[in-house]
Amino acid sequence: KQWYQRRVAITAGSLTELHLCKHGMKDFGATQLAESLKDNKTLMYLNLACNKISEDGARAFSSLLKLNTPLKQLSFASNRIGNNGLAALSEAIATNNCNLTTLWINNNGITEMGLCALAAALRSNITLSNIYLWGNELKNTACNAFEQLMEGGKPRLLQHNTDVVPYVVDGITYLAETGHYLFSH
Repeated sequence: KQWYQRRVAITAGSLTELHLCKHGMKDFGATQLAESLKDNKTLMYLNLACNKISEDGARAFSSLLKLNTPLKQLSFASNRIGNNGLAALSEAIATNNCNLTTLWINNNGITEMGLCALAAALRSNITLSNIYLWGNELKNTACNAFEQLMEGGKPRLLQHNTDVVPYVVDGITYLAETGHYLFSH
């Protein structure tokens, strides 16, 4: 077993925060970690930023999120989960998870397909309130989807809870980086 699997197993009873950024973790490690966390009742913050996790690792965490674990904050920042990985996470967010409040997916090679899946998931999930997505491919359809979440009398996503803000030029919606981050990687 990898060292981080043993460590999680040893401290699973009281572990509330785990930072595994920049460890070169790939899908196999992410899958093993997600599996080892299925019975964890205390972990609320997991930072997997700057690893080499792609779609399969994200799918493993989708399965974990479907168990409605106590996990409140999850960072996949600067990995490569892509559209399919985010779509899997979005499915869990939309249907089974009511604890996750913060998700970092910035710099993951995600395009409109994945971002629109997340935007759709946010319409049915009321607890995920902080989303950080800058550094992905923010094309027109995705920009429109997030603008709809952030605009109106009762916006679903508040501008101070994300790292993007919508703006319109010649009738076309774009998203600009705001620099709002809950923490810095």
